[in-house]
Amino acid sequence: MKPLEFLTKIPRQVIFLIIALAVAIPLVVPIGIPVNVMPQTQKLFDAMEELGPESKPVLISCDFDPQSLPELYPMLLAIMRQCYARDVKVVLMALWPQGTGMVEMAFEELSAEFTKEYGVDYTFLGYKVGATAVMLGMGENIEGVFPNDYYGAPTSSLPLMSSVRNYKDISLVVTLSTGDPGWRFWLLYAQARYGVRLGVGVTAVSAADVYPYIETGQVIGLLSGMKGASEYETLVQKKNYSKGLLRASQGMDAQSVGHLFIMIFIIIGNVGYFLQKRSRKVEK
Repeated sequence: MKPLEFLTKIPRQVIFLIIALAVAIPLVVPIGIPVNVMPQTQKLFDAMEELGPESKPVLISCDFDPQSLPELYPMLLAIMRQCYARDVKVVLMALWPQGTGMVEMAFEELSAEFTKEYGVDYTFLGYKVGATAVMLGMGENIEGVFPNDYYGAPTSSLPLMSSVRNYKDISLVVTLSTGDPGWRFWLLYAQARYGVRLGVGVTAVSAADVYPYIETGQVIGLLSGMKGASEYETLVQKKNYSKGLLRASQGMDAQSVGHLFIMIFIIIGNVGYFLQKRSRKVEK
C-alpha cells in the first residue's frame, strides 16, 4: 500500500484502539494538563474563602442523580474539602431522592481525609418531596420542614442546628443541579424571596442559562460541568486543603487527549485525501 493511500485507509480498529488508550491512560496515570480557572469559578471559591470557623454554616443541596455524577460529584467533594479544611460547618440536603446516595458516598470518601464529627461539623437533613414547599418552609423554619435528619435523629438534638432557624442563619447556599427541581427553584424561592447568597454548580449543557444571573448578582458564582469541577479542584489543591484524588481533572485530561487524537486523525485523513488527489492529477 502506498504511503498516501495508507493515510486515507487506516483500519478503524487501529483508530478505535488508539482513541481508547488515549482516554483510558489519563484516567489511570494523571497527566496534569494546566487548568485555566474561569472568573465565575473563582468568584464562588472566593466567597467560600471569606468564611471561617465562626461563620454561619454553608448549605449544600445535592439536586442530581448518578447520571450526572462525573460532572457534579467532584464539585461536591471539592466544596466539602474546602469547608472541612477551613472548619466551616456544612448542612447538606437534597431535592432529588437520588441525591441522598451522592451525599452518603461523599461522607464515606471524605472520612478517610478529615476527622469531623457528625451533628457538630456537618449534618445531613435528607430529602423531602415538594421542592417549592420545602424551600419556602425553610425560609421560615428549617426544623419545621426537617423535624428529623436523614438518619432519624431529631434535628433539634444536633448541636450544629441549634443556631440555625432559617436562611438568615445560613451564610451561603450552593445547589449542585442537573435539572428541576434545582437551581431555578433556589433562585426563585430562596434567593429572590429571602435574599440568600446563591452559588450554582450545573452540568455543562445547562451553564448558559445561569450566566445572566451572575451578571445581575443573583448568583455569586458558577461551576460549569466537568471543567468547572476541575477548576475548583485545582483551586482547592493549590491551597493545600486536600491531597485527594482529582476526579474531574483526570476526566478533563482524558477528554482533552481523546479530542486531540480525534483531531489528529481528521487532519491525517484530509491531508492524505488531498495529497492522493493531487498525485492522481499529476499522473494524468
